[in-house]
Amino acid sequence: MRTSSLFICSLLCFTIVFSLGSCTKSNSVSDIPVYSYLTPPVPPPPVFQVVYNLSTYGDKEAMITFDSSAVWLIEKLGDGRINYFVKNDSASRNIYSKDTLGLKAGYAYRFVANNNNYDEFKNFFTQFTKLELDYNSFGRKF
Repeated sequence: MRTSSLFICSLLCFTIVFSLGSCTKSNSVSDIPVYSYLTPPVPPPPVFQVVYNLSTYGDKEAMITFDSSAVWLIEKLGDGRINYFVKNDSASRNIYSKDTLGLKAGYAYRFVANNNNYDEFKNFFTQFTKLELDYNSFGRKF
């Protein structure tokens, strides 16, 4: 009797673990391409994500050059405690959770994730979405 109870308990545990694993995998599937900060997209698609490995302290930079001047929504998908900002030659702009910016073609922007305060982070995701707004009349160019 004890062996059959152990077998049923094991079978039940296996079923629960397998079901949870299946749910996680199906929920993480996305059509949005993900690029490493070390090898950003050239040219960027209309929607994409950049992942930064923050397992060590310091700045991690993604150099992204856009092929056309456009308005982009830039979002932090990870923990809000991570410092995330964009730099050009003359300025730096912090992205607190999300920001909409007009970015010009042919310029290499530096998107920087900084983790100098926390040791529990591994990967940090950001998302870029090209918006259907007119770049020339958009007021917040960077």
